[in-house]
Order: sequence, then C-alpha cells, then structure tokens
Amino acid sequence: MRPERLLLTCLLLTVTGCSDKPPVAIDLGPGAGPGVTPTYDGGVAKSQKGNLRFKGPERLSLDLAQALELPASAVCNELGKYPCLDVHGVALGGVDPYQHSVYETAPVTGAATPLAVERTVLSACNARVALDVNAPSSAVVFKDVALTGGKLKDAASPAVATAMTSLVRRAWLRDPTQEERDTLVQLARDVEATGTPNPGVAWMQAACLAVFSSAEAVFY
Repeated sequence: MRPERLLLTCLLLTVTGCSDKPPVAIDLGPGAGPGVTPTYDGGVAKSQKGNLRFKGPERLSLDLAQALELPASAVCNELGKYPCLDVHGVALGGVDPYQHSVYETAPVTGAATPLAVERTVLSACNARVALDVNAPSSAVVFKDVALTGGKLKDAASPAVATAMTSLVRRAWLRDPTQEERDTLVQLARDVEATGTPNPGVAWMQAACLAVFSSAEAVFY
C-alpha cells in the first residue's frame, strides 16, 4: 500500500471511531448542570496537550456576525466607517503588511488585545441589543424580554432565562449551567442598583459582553 493511502486509511479509522472499547462516560466536573452530556467519545484518544488558539480578527468578527445574526459590516466600525478588524487587526493577532510591515502574527497577545476584543464585542452586542429593543417583533436574542420605564420588568421571567440560554448557546455552543444563568440574571439587578439610565438595555449589553468576551468565546 502506498504511504499516502496508508495514512489516509489510518485517519479514516480514527475519525470514524473504530474501536473495540466500550462507551466511556465523560465527567464534566462538578456544577456542570443540565444540558446534553455526551456518553461516548467516538473512540478518539483525548489530546494530551491542549492547544487553545486565539480566534484573531477575521474569525472573531465573522463568529460575532454569525452568532448575533448581524451583517459582517455591522459588527464593529470605528468612526462609523473603518472596520475594527482592520483598525485593531494587529492587536487582535492579525497581520498588516502594507501599512506597518507586519508579515507574521505575534507569538503572544499584546497589551492592547483585551481592549480590542472588548471594543469589537461590545460594538457587536450594542448593535444586536439596539435591533432587539427597537424592533421587538423581530428580536433575535432578547425576544419577549419586557422593559418598563427603561428597567427590566421581571428578571425572574421565563423570557429572561430563555434569552440567557440563547446568548450562551450562541457564544459557547452549549447550554448554560444553572449557576451561569443565575449569574447573568443577577447581573440585571446589579446594573439597576448602580442607578444607570436605562438599566434594562445596559444589562442586555453587559450580559452580551460578558458572554462573548469570555475565554470560552474568544478561543477555539
């Protein structure tokens, strides 16, 4: 057998999970909470060396656009016309060969990277919240979340819990634990206690920012 065919065969056997081992339950750890718990790992060996990678400007921007159902051009723009992935490209782990002669990505994230991530995520979150609040009939994330006098009408309502579940699913591709959902709901009360104007909208923006700027959302 030719070497490349042998390699392909090995890969296919690995991917299809050909194994005589019985199904193995996966322990998600304490506090995993409700949700889908896988009981079979597909027969694929677990990685012995984790290799988390920062998404970078293009992937981060496109993931935000897809998750929050926004046009790519509406995710983040400086001064209303300069895409953030271009303005903050190098800080977000990209390259800029034409303007700054940066041909390779930096081996580590820079001091400005967290700010650039927050700036990009917050802009996308603000855009989604504005659309949901101004056109509630076509809301995507905060659907049926009622506001009264700028405040959240009922933080304990099913609509709020559903919105938080939707937010987490879009960012982390999984259901939130009960603790995570409770923390995001409590955030609404904390924001209102600060006396900020329109605390309901401020909470929506803060919850979205907290979820989409988390390590689970900006790494893959």
